[in-house]
Amino acid sequence: MSKKLTVREMRKALVFGSEDEREAVKQELAILASSDITEVMSWDEQGRVSLKDAKDVPAHVRRGIKKVKVTPTRMGNAIEVEMHDKVSALRMLAKHHGLLEPGLEKTDRPSVLGINLHGPMVTEYEEKDGEDESGD
Repeated sequence: MSKKLTVREMRKALVFGSEDEREAVKQELAILASSDITEVMSWDEQGRVSLKDAKDVPAHVRRGIKKVKVTPTRMGNAIEVEMHDKVSALRMLAKHHGLLEPGLEKTDRPSVLGINLHGPMVTEYEEKDGEDESGD
């Protein structure tokens, strides 16, 4: 898609748009629903986070990024990356495909629609007050 659509515009296109518009919206929602933050950032064993080079992030993953915020601090830059909401994209796709329709027979819809999201492990560190490692 050439321009980013709002959620309202996507819903409208899914209902009233041409076949091409509906297909483009479905593809965009699928991209948002399948974007993976590990293709944007990486974590090492000590819990340090680093951003990948923009050239190393695939175009479809970049489209899944909602916001990048860089805040200068005394310890270096604090970087926040926010991805678009996967659950909203999946819900909109499921609704479009009739998976959330209350009138359908139970056999016509999936019994479970599961979404497993895994984030990084959080490690907490304690700051020392100017003491060196040997305790001298």
